[in-house]
Amino acid sequence: MSPGALLSGPRAAQAAVAIQLSLDQLVAAASYVVVATATEQYSRWEELGGAKRIVTYTRLSIDRTVAGQPDADVWVRTLGGIVGDIGQHVAGDAQLRVGAQAMVFVSRASSALVVSGMAQGHYPIVDAEETQRIAGAPRIAVRRLAASPSSGTVLARPGPAISAREQLVGATVDAAIDAVSRAWKAKHAQQ
Repeated sequence: MSPGALLSGPRAAQAAVAIQLSLDQLVAAASYVVVATATEQYSRWEELGGAKRIVTYTRLSIDRTVAGQPDADVWVRTLGGIVGDIGQHVAGDAQLRVGAQAMVFVSRASSALVVSGMAQGHYPIVDAEETQRIAGAPRIAVRRLAASPSSGTVLARPGPAISAREQLVGATVDAAIDAVSRAWKAKHAQQ
């Protein structure tokens, strides 16, 4: 081992592999779906799965309810965060940023609300400039869904159903809301 290797400190290990979920699977797992803005966060240690882990709670201000009946005050738990001098990053889980707007599929876990399908249930909303088809018209900003920044390795979805990611990433907010609403109604009509 080289002397430089001892001085460089520990290396980060990242591993998250998942099969892409279909929109129907995300809707089935969700208690509700919202377009929301993260307004505040805090991280703390919690006992999860028999081990102490850092988790982050993010308050979501609901801008628009897409499906279901969200609570008035929504705090969502994600894995990872920073407590004191210790930080943990969990590849594959949603990373909600304060001030950022996103479409979020929310599920109830035993003691908290979580993002359904981890990063697969989190779609940040970004501005994408597009040129209007009228000659000389200015570019306009169109709000579109993007993939969650820390989704890890997501394997192609087998079978005839296409993934939620393929349906939602790049879609305008209104088109994504329509797709989720249709899937939600179809799922709940079956029950």
